[in-house]
Amino acid sequence: MPTFDEQLRDKILGQFEGNKGKELASAYEQAQSKLEREVYSHIQGAEPSLSDHGATHVSDVKQKAIRLLSDDGIITDLSGIEMYCLGMFIIFHDTGNVYGRKDHHKNVASIFDQIRGKDASLRHEKTLIVRATRAHTGTAQDGSRDTLKEVGEVDQLEGESVRLRELAAILRFADELAEGPQRTSDFMQKEGLYEPESQQFHDYASDTNVLIDRRNSRIVLTYEIGIDVDSTDAIREKRLSDRLSRTYQRIQKLNQERQYVRYYSPLLELFKSTEVTFNFHCGSDVLDDLNLMPLKLTDIVVPGDQAKEIADINSAYSIDALVETLLSKCPRR
Repeated sequence: MPTFDEQLRDKILGQFEGNKGKELASAYEQAQSKLEREVYSHIQGAEPSLSDHGATHVSDVKQKAIRLLSDDGIITDLSGIEMYCLGMFIIFHDTGNVYGRKDHHKNVASIFDQIRGKDASLRHEKTLIVRATRAHTGTAQDGSRDTLKEVGEVDQLEGESVRLRELAAILRFADELAEGPQRTSDFMQKEGLYEPESQQFHDYASDTNVLIDRRNSRIVLTYEIGIDVDSTDAIREKRLSDRLSRTYQRIQKLNQERQYVRYYSPLLELFKSTEVTFNFHCGSDVLDDLNLMPLKLTDIVVPGDQAKEIADINSAYSIDALVETLLSKCPRR
């Protein structure tokens, strides 16, 4: 299966004849190479307790974009210039973390100047990249989290139409789905080298597995959660309860993101549900007798119903009851 970058290059060369296609393909490749060398490798130094936001994460976001947009790994619904823009959005979207995590999505402009230059011919490309990357997280000018509304629906680059809001939505959702063990370090966790307030993000990365299942119009989340077997029962109970609570919050957030990007992106409309499975590990054993049915979060709204929490969807997921069951099945060593 061709990589995202290979497809980008082929589409650009196919859309633009002569030197222009080669110039754009080369510009993307050079920008990415320079970011890998001069920015990505320094993000961890600026934020040592942050989960991975470097080259591995960028590669994963690209892969998630492919899965969101194709059944067979070949993206057909984007033009060459749209692939170019999406690629640029992806490689720049987290670079602001080199200045620190706070407002990182607002710090791309100066990095663009260093990487791509300040020529007048690049100003509009810079505008598109800044607007799309600002919308991938954070808040809008009115204080809401509806950042995509501030991105123009259609723009242009190199004389060709670009569905800017669509591409910004794809970036945002691909980034949300680019989660998993590859974003953390078992060694750093076991040695206690992450700051305590960052540990929850590394726990979540360790636990999470993501499948983009286009054929069945769903996002599938599988959590593999290890139960503490060494601490006191009180500590074990609190740790497991907190971990489940944070995971439930992330599930709800991801499902909201799915619903949100569907509104703004016709290409993502087919994702109609989020399905969730939990597996629990006690030492070297997998607990197989919990009878926990997978959760399914859909867009169905019954008039008059309150917004449902995880335990409202399936009472077996009540945290207090589930923790009690898990600790009884997984005693201390």
